[in-house]
Amino acid sequence: MATTPKQPHWSTITTATLRPSRSSMVCITCQQFRHALTEDGTTIPACSRHERLLPQGAHLNHRCHQWMQRLEHEIGWCPEAA
Repeated sequence: MATTPKQPHWSTITTATLRPSRSSMVCITCQQFRHALTEDGTTIPACSRHERLLPQGAHLNHRCHQWMQRLEHEIGWCPEAA
């Protein structure tokens, strides 16, 4: 699980930045998608490119114009596991 210490202090991304997507090109499949857990175990989805939190559920059916394919799919390896 990727965590960023600054995430809880980030503000929520505006809905004008996100647009609905019916394809697999959504926030959760983006290279910049991150998430963390709160103290009570709630998942906080976030975008490291925008340095903003994502509204709950938006990471499943929305994306921004800066969506990037994940590196492990593009070049065949996972840098987090190295």
